[in-house]
Amino acid sequence: MAPSMFRKQGFLLLAFLLCCCGASKLHSNENDVNIEKPVDEIVFVVFKMTKKTTGNTIAIISTTKSYGKLKPQMERPIDAGNYLTLEVFQNDKVVQTFREAHPLLKNVEYLNENNQYISQKVTPDEGEFFIRLQKKSGATKIKIWETLQDKPKKELQTFTL
Repeated sequence: MAPSMFRKQGFLLLAFLLCCCGASKLHSNENDVNIEKPVDEIVFVVFKMTKKTTGNTIAIISTTKSYGKLKPQMERPIDAGNYLTLEVFQNDKVVQTFREAHPLLKNVEYLNENNQYISQKVTPDEGEFFIRLQKKSGATKIKIWETLQDKPKKELQTFTL
């Protein structure tokens, strides 16, 4: 074989190796550290409210967490006189406020025997409701207030998630 042939083959071999192995790191920096960013969570919290002679009580039934971000939520119409207010605190600051229909004071509509809609107030002994919230890293508290028609706003309970 001629020397020019070896040069051509050598050049082609070198070009091939550079193409195949071109994306390698030449040096390593010992100061490189993997830093984890806080991950946003969506938290679903289900509450149960119970009527007692000493006053209404609330308990958390379940909490479910998922990674992601919430889409903007639509406000639902609720009774202007009877409702619950839930304040979400993160790092001791109110970051979100919810108004929820009172689970123990409900208006129910039904169709009577004359095919007319009738509205009736119903007061069950217990009821459930839930909220979805965006949770950042750090402690999260939920403070629940009860507003009843013709009565002052009353704090019911505070939960830590």
